[in-house]
Amino acid sequence: MRWTRSLAAPEGIAALVAARCGIAVTGCELVRSLTNDVYRVEADGRAYACKVYATGSRHVAWEQDLAAHLAAAGVTAAAPVPLDDGTLVGTVDAPEGARPFTVTVWAAGEKPRPPWTGALFHRYGTALARFHLATDGFVSGKTARIDDPTSTLDTALRGIADPMVHEMAAAARERLARVAAPDRGVRHGDASLDNVHLDDDGGVRWHDFDLAAVGWRAADLTGPYGGAHWPAFLDGYRTLRPVDPDAVVALRVVELVRNIAWHLTAKVALRGSESVGEGWVERELASLRDLRDQL
Repeated sequence: MRWTRSLAAPEGIAALVAARCGIAVTGCELVRSLTNDVYRVEADGRAYACKVYATGSRHVAWEQDLAAHLAAAGVTAAAPVPLDDGTLVGTVDAPEGARPFTVTVWAAGEKPRPPWTGALFHRYGTALARFHLATDGFVSGKTARIDDPTSTLDTALRGIADPMVHEMAAAARERLARVAAPDRGVRHGDASLDNVHLDDDGGVRWHDFDLAAVGWRAADLTGPYGGAHWPAFLDGYRTLRPVDPDAVVALRVVELVRNIAWHLTAKVALRGSESVGEGWVERELASLRDLRDQL
């Protein structure tokens, strides 16, 4: 029998972390499960995150090198914890095959919560610019994930029949082709408020780098684009780095097309065909229509 994905029991993860990290684990709970599974592990009076990646994940070692670099720069508190062999990535046997896993310090602080304010989004924008600046000096001998918007569109459009989506994708390609000097480098890959924590001293720290890649950095700005606090976010980002808003709108289209394809294909493989009825595809299509006049 071929397995798509399995889910380890928390007690098994507790034993794994205790054995591979040499710490006295006192508790473990599953926090999140979809493509990857995240567990919170309590040990030695501290909290850790154990992430078990999907079979075939090829860039975990590069991601962990990046996390270590960002921790040294003060951009994240989620520092990698070395395993008993000195590496930052291990593997665990599962029915579907070997799955990579990592252990990091649990990211301290609290997730941002409503009410959403311009002041918060200004800090958010500045924090993202600081992330990009910190990655300028990052070097790793491991294989990086590459995020190319043209390739992303080619792959995503294979599973989408809607002519409006294809029309918007073509317009985005044309807009990106006109960008004279694309700002390429390490990007977070999922730079939403879900992946930052606020410190007691007002600092903003990033975590969750499993979609980090080398690509167009402006793609990290697409989440806030068009929202009520986009001007504040953009002002915050520009206190440290420049950005081309024309590239952001085109990359927002790429992101929406990729999201539609994911909800129609990869998510169905994980959650079943009923997940298509959750309304996410319709929401992303509506967002695409709203961008028609901006391309």
